[in-house]
Amino acid sequence: MKKILTIFFIFIILNMMVVTAYGIEPEDLQSRSAILINADDGRILFEKNANDKMQPASITKIMLMVLISERMADGQITLDQEMTISENAAGMGGSQIYLEAYEVQTVENMLKAISMRSANDASVAMAEFMYGSEESCVKAMNEKAKELGMKDTVFTNVTGLPDPEHLTTANDIAIMTRELLKYNYMDEYMLTWMDSVFVGKEKDSEQVLVNTNRLINNYNGLLAGKTGYTTEAKYCLSAAARRNDTTLIAVVLGCDNTKIRFDEVTKLLNEGFANYKNIVFHKAGDTITTSPVYCGKEETINIVSKENINYFTESNCKPEDFNLEYVIDENLKAPLNVDKKIGRAILSKDGRVLGEFELYPGANVEKENLFKFFINNFLKTTIR
Repeated sequence: MKKILTIFFIFIILNMMVVTAYGIEPEDLQSRSAILINADDGRILFEKNANDKMQPASITKIMLMVLISERMADGQITLDQEMTISENAAGMGGSQIYLEAYEVQTVENMLKAISMRSANDASVAMAEFMYGSEESCVKAMNEKAKELGMKDTVFTNVTGLPDPEHLTTANDIAIMTRELLKYNYMDEYMLTWMDSVFVGKEKDSEQVLVNTNRLINNYNGLLAGKTGYTTEAKYCLSAAARRNDTTLIAVVLGCDNTKIRFDEVTKLLNEGFANYKNIVFHKAGDTITTSPVYCGKEETINIVSKENINYFTESNCKPEDFNLEYVIDENLKAPLNVDKKIGRAILSKDGRVLGEFELYPGANVEKENLFKFFINNFLKTTIR
């Protein structure tokens, strides 16, 4: 009986985690593998063979973009930094911008080339610039994949050029796309339709860059996207879009032609936005409520959450359908630091708790001089 109950509860939990988007069934899609997720919490809304291991072609470069973004965020690299292109990078085949060995290029030009033309030579150049070699960068990519919980991914190169051991899944691609959305260093280039860079030792050759992702001009709310194609992988696409407070990620792999990949990602995103929404009750950093504080230079403090207090639900739900309760620690006493948890917000609906969010002081509160504290309190009680 205990075993039966365990299986039953596991079944219930799995069904709560995966919710099929209305109007789409796996057989409706021509792509071999597909997934649609809520970018905020990773909740799966639709999947088709989402854990099948496949070659991802240039979608691989999303992980390279993640590593670039991390280094941009911590100041290790900047857009105006220069690098000397190696013979190895210049010799990459496939999609490229025809870099010459020993020419000097900037980080920004390489980011443009990677994001827009999916240039293999620029990708290897950035890998070598950051890690000293492509092999070291591949190691970092695999370590990051493991850190993110991408259990079915093995990278063997930074470009996505064909290799039978270079494999990932639609589910894992959605995870690394979600990670890329934490940063904004690549956004401008991923959403630029046309640009150019000058290459060669004399910078006498202009390479016009036309973005491989045609959703840029055709999908409202597009945030990011990366295409991929090889004969082995066929046509692939990962794309993220935001409308109002809702952000979705759709991935399709193994499409027979480029039209199918764009049509099916569009279909997945449209169904998601039509049937689901993210209700934001309070945004990160907004003042939620106030509370008295004792022995402090301020008598009251603003209370905030460091994350959005939100809930992803079906589109027919309204904010007033939910209940939000604040439980604040009693007798708060200075000093208080912005990193000290002082309470929680409890979100519920129909008596069922949906989530809890930690609450913090909106600013540091210093301790008041004890003499001033007692004098002030004495005056308040004696002067009416």
